[in-house]
Amino acid sequence: LYLGVASAPDLETAMTAGVNYPKGLLAWADELGPLQVLSTLDSLFADYHDPRYRASPLLRRVAANHQLFLKG
Repeated sequence: LYLGVASAPDLETAMTAGVNYPKGLLAWADELGPLQVLSTLDSLFADYHDPRYRASPLLRRVAANHQLFLKG
């Protein structure tokens, strides 16, 4: 999404239809709240210094602007 390779609906379809998740990752992020997701990732990154926990610039922007990925 951040790189513009796929749209939000395409990513949701990939996760629900392709990986068989009950919800897509963006829907889960919206449900939890981007600020909570960002806080959790920042905490994990601080503890483990593992790049897989580094929050994307898009997540930081969505959280800072109090937006959601799918619902505006």
